[in-house]
Amino acid sequence: MLLRLNKVNGLHSGMTLLFLALFAFPILPMKLTNGILMALALLTFISFFIKRIPIEKTLLWNLVFVLPFIPYLIELCIVGTQPTVRFEFEKKIFFFTAPLIIPMFIQITSFRKYQRALLVFAIAVSVLSLYAATVLCWQGILFNTSAYENGAYILRTQFEQISGLHPTYYALFALTSACFLWVKPASKNKWFYRVSIVLAVLLLSMVLMLAVRIAFVVGILLLLVYIVRSKGTKLRKWMLSTGVLLAILLISVSVPSLRNRLSEMLSLNAGQINNTNTMSQLMTIAHCSIEVFTDHLLWGTGSGNSQQVLNDSYRAAGWTEGATQNFNAHNQYLSIGINYGIFILLLFLTCLFVICRKIIRVPEGIYFCLAILVFFLSESLLERQMGVYFFGLLGLMLYNRVN
Repeated sequence: MLLRLNKVNGLHSGMTLLFLALFAFPILPMKLTNGILMALALLTFISFFIKRIPIEKTLLWNLVFVLPFIPYLIELCIVGTQPTVRFEFEKKIFFFTAPLIIPMFIQITSFRKYQRALLVFAIAVSVLSLYAATVLCWQGILFNTSAYENGAYILRTQFEQISGLHPTYYALFALTSACFLWVKPASKNKWFYRVSIVLAVLLLSMVLMLAVRIAFVVGILLLLVYIVRSKGTKLRKWMLSTGVLLAILLISVSVPSLRNRLSEMLSLNAGQINNTNTMSQLMTIAHCSIEVFTDHLLWGTGSGNSQQVLNDSYRAAGWTEGATQNFNAHNQYLSIGINYGIFILLLFLTCLFVICRKIIRVPEGIYFCLAILVFFLSESLLERQMGVYFFGLLGLMLYNRVN
């Protein structure tokens, strides 16, 4: 009996290590991350058969992570020979497996130390940031003023090549990691807290240099939420909010990359637009995406045809570059709507509401939900596996963390 108990405990320890390792996905090769998930699934099922527990209700509640993506499976079954359809489904496989594996793991092992998982994620993003910053310094790019011109194009391009992360995805990861480190550190040790603050400042500094506009907006919102939720009088909170907004105004005109990005917005308002103005490009993408969505309002275009329909809309708008580079909708809500129509979009929004309503009961949850919901407005995050893992993995853990 004691030997069997030791084996079960050892199995649970191995499962916990694999689960925590998953949260290092920002610095792991995606194939390795998928392999870790498969190993966790295998051990979870073995543990379940050793000691069966009632999981029906738990799995039912986690269907909110599955339902919006069932159309991808249906489309695969109908036109599975189309490479684009298979590719789109493969990116969403996580949502057909993880909502079964992770709730089972948490229930079997009684895993409740969710802050450890968030800490692994934050450390992984911090390591990636330090590595990227070091290489950029070594290459002489970080302090080269020309690298910050044209929306910091050189800096952003080099950063993506070094880190393997698109600047928008990195900004999302860095902002949420900074919140996890700053708002509620995983340890009360004063040295741990100081290191956490230093890492949070590093992450925020990298986000500022990369000049991701939506990250700038989200950063302001996260700071204001932090101030509102912090202890203190209304006067103190008002003064802090005013100070933060003044600091942000100062930063926006002093950081070269941000100043350059702001000038794009000003030139757009003045009607001075061209193909190199990213704001002009985003407005064209938004206009064409909304047009395609409304033209296929009820049932969508299907994931296999959506990019081609978007490209046709770009050409009709006179923007051939957008069609050549296959720009997606840059909006997760519109991407879902374009693919499968208004009803699936409403289902997606309903599931997001259910997920976020539960997650915000966790202290870090409100920052995660705010960041992901706003970033969805500017990027089709779930069209890349990094975005799928961020939303799915962290979302599932926080969702199942709440009893």
